[in-house]
Amino acid sequence: MTKEEILRAFLSDDLFIEKGYLKPNEAATFKWSPGTNNNLIEVLKIAIDGEVANESANIVERKINSHLNKVQ
Repeated sequence: MTKEEILRAFLSDDLFIEKGYLKPNEAATFKWSPGTNNNLIEVLKIAIDGEVANESANIVERKINSHLNKVQ
């Protein structure tokens, strides 16, 4: 699976629609392009990148925290 396919697989979960994070069928439109305005998508992309690169959980956690701190 490519990173984009993994991202879409995560986003296709009904929970994202139920909680109002995404609209129905919106997950299928997401591309692995930089700079989305959706923090949830960006955090998932950081986590997927870390998993594919075999980074430790601590490194991925730091990257996610760094991203979220920039947003605030």
